[in-house]
Amino acid sequence: MIREARVGMQFEASVALAAVFMIGAFILDWPRAVAGLLLGVICRYLPYGTITIPAGVVLVSGAAELVYPWFGRTTGPHFWGFFFGLFAVAGTASSLYITIRNLKDRL
Repeated sequence: MIREARVGMQFEASVALAAVFMIGAFILDWPRAVAGLLLGVICRYLPYGTITIPAGVVLVSGAAELVYPWFGRTTGPHFWGFFFGLFAVAGTASSLYITIRNLKDRL
């Protein structure tokens, strides 16, 4: 019974930590965070999600950095924008992917 309680608390702690990362990602850059959520959902159904998440994070962050000047969000591509975009996309994509995986394992 103690082991079950400990496993349950670990799951709740991981969900709370994932929520903190997602909120931080939305505060940092919400368009990339939304793209990260979509990436996390899509990668959940792919056979090699743990490989496609990092590759997708880099691609989404780079694509957003190239597209943002067209919408007037930035003046041009910049390394620091790409770097912060990595955190925004990875914070949502990996958190959602891991939370869904842990929830599936728990049920």
